[in-house]
Amino acid sequence: MRAVQTDAKRIEADFVVVGVGVAPRTALAEAAGLEVANGIRVNEQLETSARGIFAAGDVANAHHPFYGEPIRVEHWANALEQGPAAARNMLGVGPPYDKIPYFFSDQYDIGMEYAGYATDWDEVVFRGDVDAREFIAFWLKEGRVVAGMNVNVWDVTDQIQELIRSRQEVDRERLADPDTPLPELAA
Repeated sequence: MRAVQTDAKRIEADFVVVGVGVAPRTALAEAAGLEVANGIRVNEQLETSARGIFAAGDVANAHHPFYGEPIRVEHWANALEQGPAAARNMLGVGPPYDKIPYFFSDQYDIGMEYAGYATDWDEVVFRGDVDAREFIAFWLKEGRVVAGMNVNVWDVTDQIQELIRSRQEVDRERLADPDTPLPELAA
């Protein structure tokens, strides 16, 4: 299989995943005078530029306190989490929304879970058997895990998120070693 980029560069691949997003519907928010940029801009409480008006889900481009920048996540798991968070914040009892972005997809015999936010990285480290399609890929920036995707490896998403949240530099050899427990790397 070959992937062809817009600049005509060809990349040989055994497996390709294509993610297609949508443009958020912001016409009503724009007409109401709300700040719009890649969705409806909201703060970490999910409140829009108009006090007392909240937005959640695919349309919300939320300031993320962990990352220090706005993030719009297009996955139903995000909408599932943000809706109740917005409701708690409407009632004045909610903490800032700071969930690490999470996605999953099952494609035939491949199950994938991705946690994190990797828009820029230095390297990708693999743990497990890539050829057997049972592995974890970690995106690292300056020696720190910024995202991880487990492929047919289960019950590690929380541990990957702990690694991300720790912001600890990790030893790439230990990270690649399936015998090294992930929680040890976040300590």
